[in-house]
Parts: sequence; C-alpha cells; structure tokens
Amino acid sequence: KESEKRMASSGEEKTEDNTATTTAAPSQPEVPALPHFRDGIHSVGTDIEPGTYRTREASSRCYYSRLSGFEGTIQEIISNDNTNAPAIVTIASTDKGFSSSHCGTWTQDLSAITASSTSFEDGIFIVGTDINPGTYQSTGGGRCYYARLKGFGGTVSEIISNDNADGPAIITISKTDKGFRTSGCGVWTKK
Repeated sequence: KESEKRMASSGEEKTEDNTATTTAAPSQPEVPALPHFRDGIHSVGTDIEPGTYRTREASSRCYYSRLSGFEGTIQEIISNDNTNAPAIVTIASTDKGFSSSHCGTWTQDLSAITASSTSFEDGIFIVGTDINPGTYQSTGGGRCYYARLKGFGGTVSEIISNDNADGPAIITISKTDKGFRTSGCGVWTKK
C-alpha cells in the first residue's frame, strides 16, 4: 500500500507510518551583480568593460575622464568632467582608458536615483528614468549651467542645447532626449 504524505509545520514531511523526511526549500535564482568599479585609472576591455556607468550618489570633487592613451597628455583626454553631483558616462569600446578620482563607485545600475521624476537639483539624469520629459523652471542660482543631451559620452557633439543663466531658467526636455545635465541652477520643477 502506498503511503500518503502530509506536511508538518516544521517543514518536514511525515509518511503514514510517522517516518520524517526533510523537504528541500525551493532554490532562488542568483541575481548576477551588475558591473561596477571604483576610482583609479582603468584599461578599457581589460580592467573594465565599455558601456554606460553612473555614480548613484553625489561625491565632492569628483573628476573623471575618458582616455585615448596613457601618456598623461591633454591630447589623450576624449572628454572629462568635474562635479559634486551624481554623474553618468558612456565609455566607448574604442577608449583606451578611464580615469576617476573622488567619484566613489561607478555602476551599470541605471535605475532611477531621483525621489521625484518632476523635481530635481544638480546632476546628470536619464530622461524617462530619473526625470520625465516636459517643461521645467529652475529656482535659479549664480553660475547656473544646463544642457539637453543626446548621449553620455561627455563630448560637445552630444549636446542638443545648453545655456548659462544667472537667475531662474525655463527649458523643455524632449522625450527623445537621452539626458539632462544641470549644475548650480537650484531646483528644477515641472510646470
């Protein structure tokens, strides 16, 4: 006669004759960690892979640069930036290196870093992820700079439009824009 099994509250199975057997817990698939790296000078394709990375937190005196070589000349800088706010950069497969100091951790976790998608301060943001497209007005500040972006490589050719303002500013961010960069402009709020 075949024994019927019933579940005990301890996670053991007991057969009709009270013999205990242990039930294995269902296994959870492992979620691979997204690529990430910290400050330093890295060789692209060896130390780090090309792709889009971001710092998820503000970091004072962050400096980073995409490099075409390692001789330390200014001519080898493809693009660079100084910021105290969260940053995003796309490292191309043709880049030789990437240099970063005081930036913290760079990660390919490109999920939203904003608490609100319609109000934000300094940083580089992904349109449609961090912020919504639309028309925004800033509270203003001295030395305000902002730019609509079609990419995150940090090159002039990726700027759709940009401006400097001494007071409040208004900008329309299109749904086709990849990103928006702002520094020293105060709080942007969707109108």
